[in-house]
Amino acid sequence: MPRSVDHDARRSEIADAVLALVARAGTEAVSLRSVATEAGISMGRVQHYFASKDALLLHALERSHRRMEHRIEERARSGPPTPRAALATILDELLGAHPESRDAIRIHAAFAAREVDERARAILTDGDAEILGLAVQVVADAGSPTPEDDGYALLALAGGLGHDVALHGAPVDRARRVLAAMLDRLAPDR
Repeated sequence: MPRSVDHDARRSEIADAVLALVARAGTEAVSLRSVATEAGISMGRVQHYFASKDALLLHALERSHRRMEHRIEERARSGPPTPRAALATILDELLGAHPESRDAIRIHAAFAAREVDERARAILTDGDAEILGLAVQVVADAGSPTPEDDGYALLALAGGLGHDVALHGAPVDRARRVLAAMLDRLAPDR
């Protein structure tokens, strides 16, 4: 009887190897060969699932984004059920405190630095509109006279601080303090 192969599980194992490489040595360390070595499989198996380095990175980015979404959902369930609390949780995750979030930011930056196709663009911007909408709602509810600008400023600040943490090793505690202070100015916790 032929063995059943779980292709999604294999792709996930390979993506985990990509993320491990990125965590240790950055996106430059990712190649079909290095991923095969990291995953303990043949290069042919990696090529069976992924035709290029970009395909590997995209799948790893998508996987890390899904994991980030899961962490946000778990954290949101344990906190107060308010839009402001949800926004604070999301923005905190964007700071790159979690190792997988830092890896996602690094991969994101590698793709953002070059021209990307529609699939990559969709992954890179997945959820951005919803987060921005939530930020605008939260600052509008707090009485901001310019909620679109203030909501965008919060999202941009979190993104910039996250890049500083993930790409330059800035202390995440400082990034959290700066972001919390701005959120408190724009939408005080009542």
